Amino acid sequence: MKHFIAFCRRNRLFAALLAAELAVVCALAAGLFGAPYKLALTPGDFTNTLPDIAAADDDGLKIWNQIGYHSDDPMTFSADNIALPSGAYEVTVRYFSCQTPDAPTFNMLNAAGSLTFASERSPAAVTFDTLQLDDCHRSLTTRLWVGFGARMQDLTATVTYDQGQLYIYSITLTEQPIYRAARLLCFLVLFAAADAALLLLFAHVGERGAARRRALRLPLALAGITLLACLPLFSNYLYFGHDLEFHMQRIAAMAAELSYGQFPVRLTTTTLNGYGYASPLCYCELFLLLPALLYNLWLPLRTCYQVYLFAVTLATCLIAYFSFAKITASRRLGLLGALLYTLSAYRLTCVYTRAAVGEFTAMAFFPLVLLGLYGIYTSDRPRFGDWLPMTLGMAAMVQSHLLSCELTALLLILFCLLRLRETFRPARLLAWGKAALLAVGLSAWYLFPFFISTRSIPFLVNRSDLVGKLQKHGLYAVQLFSFFGTAGGSSAEGTTHDMALTPGLPLLLALALAFYCLWRAQARGDTHPAAKHLYTATGFAVLTLVLSLHAFPWDFVEGWFGPAVGKVVGMFQFPFRFLSLGTLLLCAAALFALQLLPERRAALAAAGLVCAALLTASITETNIMSAQGESSYATYNQNATINSVGTAEYLIDGASSYEAIWAQPKPASDDLHLVSYEKREGVAYVSVENDGGEAAISLPIYNYGNYYAADESGTPFAITSGENMRIVLTVPAGYTGTIHVRYHAPGYWRAFEALSAVSLLGVIGCGAFTRRKRRTPATV
Repeated sequence: MKHFIAFCRRNRLFAALLAAELAVVCALAAGLFGAPYKLALTPGDFTNTLPDIAAADDDGLKIWNQIGYHSDDPMTFSADNIALPSGAYEVTVRYFSCQTPDAPTFNMLNAAGSLTFASERSPAAVTFDTLQLDDCHRSLTTRLWVGFGARMQDLTATVTYDQGQLYIYSITLTEQPIYRAARLLCFLVLFAAADAALLLLFAHVGERGAARRRALRLPLALAGITLLACLPLFSNYLYFGHDLEFHMQRIAAMAAELSYGQFPVRLTTTTLNGYGYASPLCYCELFLLLPALLYNLWLPLRTCYQVYLFAVTLATCLIAYFSFAKITASRRLGLLGALLYTLSAYRLTCVYTRAAVGEFTAMAFFPLVLLGLYGIYTSDRPRFGDWLPMTLGMAAMVQSHLLSCELTALLLILFCLLRLRETFRPARLLAWGKAALLAVGLSAWYLFPFFISTRSIPFLVNRSDLVGKLQKHGLYAVQLFSFFGTAGGSSAEGTTHDMALTPGLPLLLALALAFYCLWRAQARGDTHPAAKHLYTATGFAVLTLVLSLHAFPWDFVEGWFGPAVGKVVGMFQFPFRFLSLGTLLLCAAALFALQLLPERRAALAAAGLVCAALLTASITETNIMSAQGESSYATYNQNATINSVGTAEYLIDGASSYEAIWAQPKPASDDLHLVSYEKREGVAYVSVENDGGEAAISLPIYNYGNYYAADESGTPFAITSGENMRIVLTVPAGYTGTIHVRYHAPGYWRAFEALSAVSLLGVIGCGAFTRRKRRTPATV
């Protein structure tokens, strides 16, 4: 303590910083206590400037334009000067909306108005996404944030009226105490990181300080690469990506299921207006646990996604450095490989333009697979540490993006066939077997339920007639060999409106460098081990580039081998996906090529690659931030759209996602009366009165199986499928009561989860034992 006090006396600016941080932490800690703040807005709180079409009384704010009143300005009703402390709030609106009173549709595409919150004095302090008051619901819940330190005295709730009938009964804002703890934790992490960086960089002077700063060069370089790749994240908006809405829905839906107690999440009951969706069964969401848990801590959804992108980018950089450094036995080359890979043009396109969460997450683990392959084939008797990276890389890909895993497996099979003699050595075959079995064990919790579900559920994606037309999405040479690309666009035929689909300037230079070094090695008869590795890396890199081209005859595969084979080949949808593997292989080829050059030439070539990578990343990110649209995404309303499931490939064959705009039960008999229907925490509650004989009622829930229905006395009800694959319950004659319908994964799936847990513990145990054995000195 004396040393710390002395240090603070010598460094008064740092002491002042610590004092300011302590004051903030104390204020936040004090705010942990106290009852949650709650505010209820009544119809009388709204100012009625349009008495001809609106009236406010004890029953609600009632707006109905029966006189055909028209205004060029939006017709609004506001409650002004609301005082609200800093924090996160759950906003619940009770209302009635009917956009077309003469022909009511009661679907969520229609809305008679919307609700928003804002502040004129402190606009940046309020975070709230406009809430559409659709015709389908009578109550909606969303989130609002008031920034830390803001003294909000002029919060304004504004109801904007469009047309039809709109009644506002109440608006309730309830503070969420968990956000107080989450905010305190965020500030503690931020302060700790900043203070640690300052201490490491400036706390020591003289020779000791210089030595420490030299030791920090590598982690600072890796941090710099990560920060450069993440520059578009430091914004209050998310840049538009092709699949962004789908993944926002996945995170929000997963967070909801976790809050309901479903773990692991197998099916999301809130998606598609409460009909449910089986995306987690087919598209593993393990790594989305991070943003989902953060969302349950009440951080804005965009912040959760930004944290996830930063974490994946950091993991990509660290794994690439570790793998390339191990392969080349050089920290400098490992750092160069991490820079080239993390800042590669195609990876940045996947992250920001495509928002391909599964694919760019899988790309983080590609270098591990390469390291595992290197370890297996450069050792006569591969040990645990040699093949473990292959296991971890493939298991992580299975649990992030199956398509990337399939593409990687294809290249691995081809590699084994080309090196059949080496592959069939007993020790190497044993290593392959161990790696494969352990990867299956680690992924068992997801893989086996996935296989069981795809065989038992007729998913739309399983239809044999849905063959992917790959060739039209192939690349032209002018795209592939373009140094820079534009942000936005797609990958349809032609090039005018296409996104950046190129390895980028640095990796194209790396390809040229690889060809030069191959020619040089061939001419000199170079026997350096790196020459052999360069041949392999360059050859497979060129193969991936060829497979991504429009000229490759993908469409002929179906014609020659039939729809079944065409369906299997077309599963990966876009030929340009091969660029992800091509990026990795070109990075490896660049490093192997540098090992074959004289030291001075290698240094100049490396410097050129670094400059090209920095230039390409800067131009790409500038294009992204200037050309792609922005979205707030503070929240995601599962009731807001039917487009949240992309192409809806995980729907049951015969179901229509469009039908989800209506979410009402449908009794099959006039004698069967629906008293009420609601979904709470993933469970549907349907109350009925049956005045006649046995009758059926159709519920707005897709029947994916594993649903169970029972009333409050525990009496079970049989479940069948009806129109649009909705759940149908048969109600006995004269029955009156409430039936609960809930999803519950089969109990025996727990065995698969246990297998994965045991496999993970085995990896940790073997790793610790191997590390301890390596450190233990041999005894004579």
